[in-house]
Amino acid sequence: MKSLINNRRVIVFASTVFFLLLSCENKPLNEIQEEKTTDVLEIEEFPESKLISFEEIERITSKVFPSEMSHGNYKHKNLALQNQVEKENSREGANYYFYANVVSGPRVNVNYTGELDVEVTYYGDVFRIIRGSYILASGDIVEARGAVIADGTVYLILELPNKELFYGIGKENPANGGIVGRFSLCTLDGAENKGRWIANIKEIEIPEDTILSTLTSDGRFKTLLSVLQTTGISNTLQDGGPFTFYAPTDTAFAALNEIPEGDALKNLLLYHIVLGKMDTRAIINNKILKTLLVESTINIDFNGNGTLVIVNENARIIHSNIETSNGYIHVVDAVLIP
Repeated sequence: MKSLINNRRVIVFASTVFFLLLSCENKPLNEIQEEKTTDVLEIEEFPESKLISFEEIERITSKVFPSEMSHGNYKHKNLALQNQVEKENSREGANYYFYANVVSGPRVNVNYTGELDVEVTYYGDVFRIIRGSYILASGDIVEARGAVIADGTVYLILELPNKELFYGIGKENPANGGIVGRFSLCTLDGAENKGRWIANIKEIEIPEDTILSTLTSDGRFKTLLSVLQTTGISNTLQDGGPFTFYAPTDTAFAALNEIPEGDALKNLLLYHIVLGKMDTRAIINNKILKTLLVESTINIDFNGNGTLVIVNENARIIHSNIETSNGYIHVVDAVLIP
């Protein structure tokens, strides 16, 4: 996969703690630890996403696949994966204060604290793979992997020392940068340990590239960039916004019998732009979105098995939630027709 995020800064993709966690939201570790965490963390269970299972994400991320990007958040050279060394760096991710507390099992009241540093390495239709490192308070550095799902669910897998595995499921919200969830701890003795975890934003950077410059850095949008230039809409995507842009690939344009000209072409392109910065969860919640083409809307839904995002029943979002300085890009496999 060619990256849409060349030369961009790290962005944040995970988010907010529920209202029960507002008292410890976005605080550093020493402040979180001083609070009565066992009370704060006794909240409702967090179910798996209906879009994709934890087991599937665990399987997908257990190995690096050919179209996955590299990342720069391994804090120790021994964690680097050889088949990622020469790959393009995604540079999209976030750094968190991390705290987990075992609330049941032989290790009840055992705490895990540290720094979680992850980046997006793959954009799917309804999920983004994350990889990076977790630095424990002890100084140990271990691998972190998982995914952020379109409905706000976060799957997190930490490969802890002594061959212990942390399997976490949480919820995120882009509004203020925190994640909260439940976890199971898999140990060599087979004991069942369960608990809650919190990840609060430590550092965040906003992407510098605009929608237009992000598309330009990718090789799949030559036709789109040409018609945007012809109609003058390229200036809008460079300087205006925020927008949500549905970007057809060259393959999508090639499937048309012909590309319209003049006002018809301009209207066609305006039909791909929605005012406002909307990630997958936002567009799914709204379902019907008003475009920049006057009195026109597009419809968003899942396909029959709930795994693909469909636009107007004829186009599929193949890569979602590409954040830029002035909006989101969702790559579609067909040109949207007003």
